[in-house]
Amino acid sequence: MNFARRRGRVEEYLVENGFDGMICTNPESIFYLTNAPFLTGSAGKALYISKEGKASLVVSSLDYEEAFDRSEGTEIVKMEMGEKLFERLRRVSGGADKVGFEDGFLTVRAYDALKKNFNLASVGRLIEKMREVKEPEELKNIEGAVGASDRAVTKTLSNLRNGMTEIEAASEIEYHMRREGGEALAFETIVASGPRAAYPHGMPSGKRASGGEAVVFDFGVKVSGYCSDTTRTFFFGQPRDEMVKVYDIVLEAQEAAISSARPGITGKELDGVARSVIEGHGYGKYFVHGTGHGVGIAVHEGPSVNASNNEPLVPGNVVTIEPGIYIPKVGGVRIEDVIVITEDGSRDLTKFRKDKMVI
Repeated sequence: MNFARRRGRVEEYLVENGFDGMICTNPESIFYLTNAPFLTGSAGKALYISKEGKASLVVSSLDYEEAFDRSEGTEIVKMEMGEKLFERLRRVSGGADKVGFEDGFLTVRAYDALKKNFNLASVGRLIEKMREVKEPEELKNIEGAVGASDRAVTKTLSNLRNGMTEIEAASEIEYHMRREGGEALAFETIVASGPRAAYPHGMPSGKRASGGEAVVFDFGVKVSGYCSDTTRTFFFGQPRDEMVKVYDIVLEAQEAAISSARPGITGKELDGVARSVIEGHGYGKYFVHGTGHGVGIAVHEGPSVNASNNEPLVPGNVVTIEPGIYIPKVGGVRIEDVIVITEDGSRDLTKFRKDKMVI
């Protein structure tokens, strides 16, 4: 991946808008611009990019060696014990005045500290917008993460049992995601059964899944820093009539949206494709979220596939298509794939089967 080219785009923005430099504190932005890992040290870390093109990553001694080994084209600056991050940034900047920052990734405390050292101005969603269009190597990494998830759920199936707890089921798929190459979980695994499947983000509990209940599994891993995100709904025992109907409706909505995904369609329009199917079957009020979201370094990033996004999708966008129906006190169904927008349509990266499966 061409990190220098990415930083070059930032530098062009800084020059065009009269900035002396920019500070990034979001770990995802730092990774995107330098290849530095998601640093885990207790001390702060930040990237400074000057309008002249110099990139300096300030880290604690805990993170110095890994950052030094991983980062590309970046000066690594080690903070001394007791040193304050933003005071070191001031020295690194060489006395810069007008400095940009990502307003969505800064605490009030950090903002106040920065204001003491710089004349701050927001750069809005500059880096986030850059990340929306994936480069070929990014697509390869995402596809690798989706493949690991596909293999993991395939191997998990033989270990799922009618009557097991949601926690037990979640532990099975998490084990296999690691075994199949996942470097980390992309997010906390969701397993929600029966009436709890009506919770779109239901965390695993000690509840046992049985009696034909629908069980929603939402899972993902990271490979080379990029995420997968898959949802499948299984039935533990012979399914109940309404959930069978609901499953078919959700699958119809998902397939319609995937078929409609192409360059030029807006996130709102694509959301409308899935939503119209569900509404047409009388379940519109039970579809309580957008149809999808972008996936990349973060499991939730732009572009969104919902009613608020009037921007057209473009080749290189990677989004989920995940309609769902959630009936309180009864149950829920969600089916989710990751797709990439191509020059003439879209390509579904998720290969795991979507027929109704009874455990």
